[in-house]
Amino acid sequence: MRVELDLRNLPSAAIMAYLVEAGGTVTGEWSAAGAGWSAQLLPLPPARIGVITVPRDLLVIEGDDRAVEQVHIFLRRKTMRGGG
Repeated sequence: MRVELDLRNLPSAAIMAYLVEAGGTVTGEWSAAGAGWSAQLLPLPPARIGVITVPRDLLVIEGDDRAVEQVHIFLRRKTMRGGG
């Protein structure tokens, strides 16, 4: 299974810390792996919202269906932003 998350305005170091919190071990500068999954953080061109530029990264998680699903759910919860 492969899941891609387009993450905006989050520090790359925070995303890597979330992957460790999800049970992973850092395997490279922007990669991590856990039981049945691996993840890689790739830079994307920034998004422009009017005059504001927002940093973006693509997080790719691959591996066993169940393991990827669990990490994906965890990361969606950790990276969720509330409006208001």
